[in-house]
Amino acid sequence: MVITGAASGLGKALALHASQRGFDVAVVDVQTEAGQQVVQRIQSQGQRAHYFNCDVSGAENLQALKQEVVTVFGQVDVVVNNAGVGSQGNLEFTTEAEWERQWQVNVMGVVRGCQAFIPELRKSSAAAIVNVASFAAIALAPGVASYNVAKASVYALSETLRCELAQDDIHVSVVCPAFFQTNLVQSMHGTDEKIKNQINRWMKNSKYTADDVANMILDAIENKQFMVLCDNQTKWQYRISRWFPNYFFKQKVKMIRSMFQ
Repeated sequence: MVITGAASGLGKALALHASQRGFDVAVVDVQTEAGQQVVQRIQSQGQRAHYFNCDVSGAENLQALKQEVVTVFGQVDVVVNNAGVGSQGNLEFTTEAEWERQWQVNVMGVVRGCQAFIPELRKSSAAAIVNVASFAAIALAPGVASYNVAKASVYALSETLRCELAQDDIHVSVVCPAFFQTNLVQSMHGTDEKIKNQINRWMKNSKYTADDVANMILDAIENKQFMVLCDNQTKWQYRISRWFPNYFFKQKVKMIRSMFQ
């Protein structure tokens, strides 16, 4: 299993739980020391793992990663495009640089990961691609404009790939968790402390953890589940957003007004 952004947060949890379920793990990240520590933990449990340094925002980096992974492991069965960065701020005040950062890491990082590994996945009888989006792709809440658009793109790409790769028997999942405890806020650019503080509160009050989401992802791969929503609240919010869009809109406006009172 190839996991980008595997040195911390959800990626780290997924790497550890995947190894416990018998997967060899390619730990991919730009945080070398942290990534190697994850590898050491997996190896101490008797499972194969190897660290690969790769910046997913680089156009050629994922192709090079694919070659390195195949050299070390021989084959690829599952690719998890998890690496990502946060962002916050109303559209009016976001910069071109922040939009470019979101595009290169959160969108093109996923695109490049899929493009690089699809030829290898076709050789596997248990092939799967998992793209980590966010409930932001569905909720589209105010104050995180560029992040919303990037994660909605990941959702759209995943649904497209689900059809494109069906004839190749490559399963596709898209993961849309709401906030849970990660280092997302630390990766955000922007200065609106009210929004950052609200996100931190949502993370702190979350009913599930990175470990829970990791196990949901592994279950989705096993059960060939496309969309992963992590709790009943977001499942109902997803339905409401589709069935009663005007009501959903009014609730979002009410939420943002309460944050700035």
